Order: sequence, then C-alpha cells, then structure tokens
Amino acid sequence: MAQIYLVSPGELAAHIGLRAKRLQDLDLDPHADDISRFVVATGVSARRLSQMTFRDEPASLRGFINIESRAVCPACADEARPGLTPRLREWTYPFALWCTQHGCRLKSGDADGVGVLGDKASARRGAGFWRALAMGADETPPPAAAVLSLLLTPCRSPSPAAPWELAGVSSWMRAELQREAQVYPRLALSCVVPEYDSAVAVYDRRLPQEFYGLASARAVERRAVAIGLGRMITFPVEAAVCILQRSDDFGRRQVEESLAAWPAHLRAAIDRAHGRAGRRGAPTPWRRHIGADRRLRSAPKPGLDDRFDHLARRLVAEHAASLRHFPVGERLDRLQALAQVELEDVRRRAAPGRRGPAGARGRADV
Repeated sequence: MAQIYLVSPGELAAHIGLRAKRLQDLDLDPHADDISRFVVATGVSARRLSQMTFRDEPASLRGFINIESRAVCPACADEARPGLTPRLREWTYPFALWCTQHGCRLKSGDADGVGVLGDKASARRGAGFWRALAMGADETPPPAAAVLSLLLTPCRSPSPAAPWELAGVSSWMRAELQREAQVYPRLALSCVVPEYDSAVAVYDRRLPQEFYGLASARAVERRAVAIGLGRMITFPVEAAVCILQRSDDFGRRQVEESLAAWPAHLRAAIDRAHGRAGRRGAPTPWRRHIGADRRLRSAPKPGLDDRFDHLARRLVAEHAASLRHFPVGERLDRLQALAQVELEDVRRRAAPGRRGPAGARGRADV
C-alpha cells in the first residue's frame, strides 16, 4: 500500500498516527483502531485491508511467516503497473516456491544454486505437504513435521571441509577456510537430496536446527528441503534406511530419536529393510528423478502404453494393502510416483543401445 502512495511504510504509518515499532503487528494481527485509521486515510474498505494481513490465518501458520521475504513472481511483476512491485501474502511462506496463478518459480535476490536442484515433481509434492503442516492438516504417515525434523538432524559428526568440498574455491579462500579449522554439520538432508551438496558449498550452508527457522532460509535451501520432504514421504522406508546406512555412531543415535516420532508400522518396516540391506546399500528410487525436468524426454515407443497399463494394474495389486489407510488423493500420488520410477526403468531397457567412446554400447554412463 505504501508503494501505491509512493512513500515508505514508515512514512505511511507516521502519517496516520501509528508508531514505527508496530509495523510488524500490522501484518500479523492489526488492531481494530489500526484498521480504522487506514480506512480513513486511504479509503480502502476494512474488509479489503484485513485480507492484506494474516489475522484470519490459522495459528499453526504463524511460525512459517517471513514478513521480510522479497520473493516475487516475474509474470505478476510484468502485469503490474510500472514502478509497482506486487506483494502477495502467499509469497511470505517458505513452501511458496511457485506462483499459484502463473506457475512461475518465485524469484528473489538469493537464487544462487537453485538451478542445480531438479526433480520438480518432488519439490511440488513436498511443498504441498509443507503447506498442509502449516495449515494444521498434517495427516501424512510419516507426519511432515517429523520428516522435516529428520532432514535437519545430523547424521554424522560435524567435520572440517574435505578437499573435494573446496575444489571450486580460490586458493586464498581455501587457505583461510583451512586455517580456521572450522567443522560443519552433516545433515540427513544430504542423504536424501545429494544434489544439495552441489548446489550449496559446505561452508555456506545456513539451514536452521528447527524447521520453523526455514521461514527465513534462502531459496535454494527451502527448495532442497521441499524436495527431501517430497521424496521421504513418497519413499519413507527407503529414505530412512539410506540415512541410517550413511550415519556414524554419533548421527545414528540422533536419527533414531527422530524416527521414534514415526508411526510404528513404518519403524518396523525400516528395521526389516535395514537388516536386509546389509552391505549392499539402501535402494534410492528417487535418484532417477534428479534433474528429470532438465532432460529431454524421448517419444514413447509403440506398445509402451500397454506396458504402463499392465504396470499400473500390478502396482495397485501389490500395494493395495499398504496404501489402504491413505486418503484417495495421497494414494494416487504414491502410486503415480512408484509407477514413474518403474516406467523409467522400462524406457531405459526398451531404448536401443548407444555407441559411445571406444565402441561402448548400451551404457547409461556414456
């Protein structure tokens, strides 16, 4: 509103008789007197003014609001009047990664590293789970709150930066970092979202210890957490086993404490899968989604639709019992994620062999 009148928020508040230290309260929970002053000064209705604030939002949402957020939608900005940058309540939430109207990714001044994080499908699913948690409707098993806590839990002891973690650093900065002998936290997030390690240097990570602190985190770290949330709730057993296998004694105790908040049937399934995995390593079905929205998809082969139909029927039959207690929408999302993983495998096997260096043929890494 201050932009409309070409003044600063402080000047607008002073003009109508408000103290500057109450500016934050105007967004979160304005008093009736404050609304009345704005009605008189601007001519905007009290109902419209209330819709610009968070006074009617659920109490559970308060911890996720970042009034200082400067993320904007490029399409909304282009459609706005010259010199007027739109500000929507939705953009202050850490799980608001895209504009709900245009579908554009929200842009801000801290976008470094965001382009490295692919898997748009997991990010959107995770943002949806995150939103449900903030709105007081966290009904997923495992709960989104428990998953967020686990992602921010150390899975290994803090340690100095390894040589390969400083590979892209200038020589003088590398010397400074090594001279400080600082140790850095090793969080479970890197096990489920390994591309986060490429997006953010180990010495520049600013993830909080509590997930409510994510409201003021950078865009790249909020997106990484959303991807991890989407992957873990879609593949809870595989993700938990992956974290446990990459944990040391220090981290394993903390990871197991976080897993204690998960439903009993999932903890039992994790124990069984962890025992079976042994030294072979945990399956990571989400790896095929990494960077998927940056790859060009080939045209479907003849007969692929029939294979997908057969695959869908088989998945429904195999997972009917384990998915029975989920809501219909969540059940379909999980089946779709499982089907996508196996369909990618079908496409890979159906693709003709490719020749690479030295006559290599049919190699995925050529």
